[in-house]
Amino acid sequence: MEAVYLGVENYGAEEVNKDTKDSFSYRFMINEKEKTLKIDNGIANEEGEYPYPIQNCLKEGYTYEIHIEDGIVTASEEKESVDTEEYQPPVKGTPGERTLKNFLSTALMPVGTTLYVYGGGWDWQDVGSAIQTRTIGISEDWVRFFREQDENYTYRDKNGDETLKDAANSYYPYGGYNEYYYAGLDCSGYVGWILYNITNTKSGQDGYVMSSTKTAKTLAQNGWGEWTQEVEKPTDFANSEFYPGDIFSIKGHVWICVGTCEDGSILILHSTAADSRTGQPGGGPELSAIGEDENCDAYRLADSYMSKYFPEWYTRYPIALKEYEKYTAIDGEYTGKFTWSLTGENGGLTDPDHYRSMTPEGILEDIFSDFIEN
Repeated sequence: MEAVYLGVENYGAEEVNKDTKDSFSYRFMINEKEKTLKIDNGIANEEGEYPYPIQNCLKEGYTYEIHIEDGIVTASEEKESVDTEEYQPPVKGTPGERTLKNFLSTALMPVGTTLYVYGGGWDWQDVGSAIQTRTIGISEDWVRFFREQDENYTYRDKNGDETLKDAANSYYPYGGYNEYYYAGLDCSGYVGWILYNITNTKSGQDGYVMSSTKTAKTLAQNGWGEWTQEVEKPTDFANSEFYPGDIFSIKGHVWICVGTCEDGSILILHSTAADSRTGQPGGGPELSAIGEDENCDAYRLADSYMSKYFPEWYTRYPIALKEYEKYTAIDGEYTGKFTWSLTGENGGLTDPDHYRSMTPEGILEDIFSDFIEN
């Protein structure tokens, strides 16, 4: 039976939350009539936790072939969209290639076409990786959602004002489950997708989405590199402990270092809920700067590349400028900086392109020139 998924019944109501999700009802459009159905939650594990296999595939506004037994949806299969225009990113990574260049190239792929969604990239029940972050390449779901929005999109409350909370119409998971897990990426979902794509050549394997605060230390514990809480503010390129590919966890956020500029400012990649040009907190994966002001090298570099290669994004979002003290704050036992091992052993990377010794300007020029030449 063909049906369009319309979402959780009474979405946004206080009683419709993570504690009651096992008994949710769901809305479908079938034969031009709305119908409310239950969904099979799957088989519970020893701890009594359900996997929610169907909920982790359903996306609002998408069409499915569903199977119903006694008012319960027991299976669903997404029908191919006929109006999806394939997106070709200006930079392409190579699945499964564990080099520093490929790590940064892969990180640039969702930039400019994926929006920030809190819980985006996590699964529906908010405990692990969504299908999209266990998939090779950019998800068409992210592109579709980006194209459906404009500069007035907000990931949570209008104008960033909590008094304007509208849970029934918000993409924010006020109920503690990720109804819009598929639509975009939060900071940890973004890093998890990158890690998946440089360590796998096919979709559907175990994912890497984890707590943003714990990411840097966890990667070091995997044996992939070194972690430290001892960092000093760089004065210039030659005197910097922030290297290309470094992953920095602060409380509630994780970001990737592209490198330190000649003036000591730092160019970064991250998925951030940055304000749009109309003042709405939206954002997503982007190049941003850590520096003193908009005259710093990192800001000018981010502005140059975002405006040139991601013009649709740039018309919605200005470059985000972040303060060094806030973006390198050490708070607790997990926050800190992870630096990749470049020996190629124990899950680390290699650096045949010598990116570790290059400025961010040289790195971006090299990455984007490959696209232009090819």
